[in-house]
Amino acid sequence: MNKIFLFGVMALFLSSCHTSKQAVLHAPVILNNSDSVRVETIINTIYVPTPVALDIPRQSQTSVTAVDSSHVETDLAESDAWINDDGTLGHSIINKPGKLEGEVYVPQTTTQNNKEAVREREIPVPQPYPVEIEREFTRMEQIKLAAFWYLVGAVIVSIGLLYRRPLWAVLRKIIRL
Repeated sequence: MNKIFLFGVMALFLSSCHTSKQAVLHAPVILNNSDSVRVETIINTIYVPTPVALDIPRQSQTSVTAVDSSHVETDLAESDAWINDDGTLGHSIINKPGKLEGEVYVPQTTTQNNKEAVREREIPVPQPYPVEIEREFTRMEQIKLAAFWYLVGAVIVSIGLLYRRPLWAVLRKIIRL
């Protein structure tokens, strides 16, 4: 039993992992000299003031209170107040007919396309040179990389041998069902 446990521990120490991707040198991109056309789009936005007029709704309202009399007049409305014979105050307000006028800035956009032929000379990319690896794998690292899956299999077999009786009992119960 101790030998199997010792073998399993040794298998874990000797196992390692490595990358599955290897360095691949790609072929260089070769660029050809060719003419090209550059299109430049210029968008101009100008804000133009535009006069706006709004209609004023004609409204009238009357109220009676027990206070002094008054008269008020503005650009948009006219108000009169008076005292009635019974001591109450009458008040009348009337909006003047007309329009409110003002300016609003409206954006106006123009678009111009400018095409010009440009001769571009592109320089080809030189051939890449081989890159040297920093160092070679040591003998022990090569053994670990080569033996990884064998050691994983040995650990699985060791676990199966250690727990064979409980595994057989579970298999018998499954087969009986």
